Amino acid sequence: MKKTFFTLSVCAAFVCSAVFFSTTGCGSDKTEGKDSLTTDSMKTAGISSSYSIVPADMKLQNQASADTFSWLSFIALNWPSNPSTCSADTSNGMNILSGTGPVVWETYMDPEQVFVKEGQQPAAWCATANADALKHIPAQVLELGKKTGVNRYIHIASKTESLDEIDQVFGGPLVDQNKRFVRYEIRMNMDEYNFITQNNLWNNAGQATYAKSNPEVQMPQGPSTYGPVGAMEIKASWKVLGANDDTSSFYTIQAIVYNNEGDTLISPGQNPVTLGLVGLHISHRTASQANWVWSTFEHNDNLTKSFHNPNISDSAANKPIGVKNPKELDAQGNPIQTPTQVTRVNEIGDPFRDGINTHFQGMLKGSVWENYHLVGTQWFQFEAVAQQYLANTTMETFLQGPKPASFGDFPLRQGELFFTDPRYQPFSSTSSSSCMGCHYTATSSNLRFNFSFLLFDTQF
Repeated sequence: MKKTFFTLSVCAAFVCSAVFFSTTGCGSDKTEGKDSLTTDSMKTAGISSSYSIVPADMKLQNQASADTFSWLSFIALNWPSNPSTCSADTSNGMNILSGTGPVVWETYMDPEQVFVKEGQQPAAWCATANADALKHIPAQVLELGKKTGVNRYIHIASKTESLDEIDQVFGGPLVDQNKRFVRYEIRMNMDEYNFITQNNLWNNAGQATYAKSNPEVQMPQGPSTYGPVGAMEIKASWKVLGANDDTSSFYTIQAIVYNNEGDTLISPGQNPVTLGLVGLHISHRTASQANWVWSTFEHNDNLTKSFHNPNISDSAANKPIGVKNPKELDAQGNPIQTPTQVTRVNEIGDPFRDGINTHFQGMLKGSVWENYHLVGTQWFQFEAVAQQYLANTTMETFLQGPKPASFGDFPLRQGELFFTDPRYQPFSSTSSSSCMGCHYTATSSNLRFNFSFLLFDTQF
């Protein structure tokens, strides 16, 4: 193990310091797949239909390969989809550069379609817009959708534990500079959907039965009988675009937003609204990464315009509203909350990331997607977490932790699986944000959930 680690470390430092890899590089006679292309070949190839295929794994076990894997995943997941097949649409030259949607990940399954109420069954895969897929949407909201022709619905979460829709983890709503709440949604890919439904993990009784012979859920790790790439979860953050926003720089959707305020579900403001994508988490359990690969992207304007006012002090940065069930709008539909002043507490130490971002943004030039960047990629390198700290400022705004970054009052030693230490408390103000560390704590009273909080969403 030590010899292998030394060989790959030296190879990564001196040979693989370039953004991409030649076909005869580091630790392998030959690499295959999209991230084996050289920089020059990628420039000449452009964005071909091969980029619409979600990569199954990292090609090499180093940070540059991890970051490349993240970008290739981002391109494939944001490729325009064929909603009837819930897969990438490559017909008639369809390409990510068009910036049109719905994109592939938007056709993946919403947890509310899987973790249904007693007496119901999970929606069929790719039942995107039929009645079966929308049965969890209130009738009042569905009626507005019928009138307006809009079938995307995003609402306030009923509990912060569900980690979706509008609440951040324990922090409450994030308020943008337009004084509007940020919305969130989560999707699972086909591999994870098949695993959950076929093992009856979408309800409490099924989980209890599974736990009798399995101490831990084992989500599909790479290609399996459940699907071609392994389990994946996607989390997106959206902001309501207003007069001060350049809509041409965002990937946008039309959606109906509704809040649980009083006796009405429908927001008193304009509906539908235009939402712009401001953050995207991608988690993927691959053959080489049992602890999943954690990739996070943000819009370039997040910390310069959308969530930050350069004319005010950062002394109160990253502070939650501090009020339970806050209202977003008054009766006339006017925003009433104070914007959250958002900053990044700790920079991500990745020597490869900026060059890789520049390259892929260049490939996507002229499309909305050039306005997004990789914040970082977290993965497990031998016996240690690579990129130990990672936060998306639109999703972990209030959980970024101290500066300098820390896991609390104990040291992280090389080779230590830090999140098994009972002193590690991911939601403490003394602990810095770590995707892998936080999700490792996803455990019920009798079953480890294999890094997925979605299994807490059972309704009976």
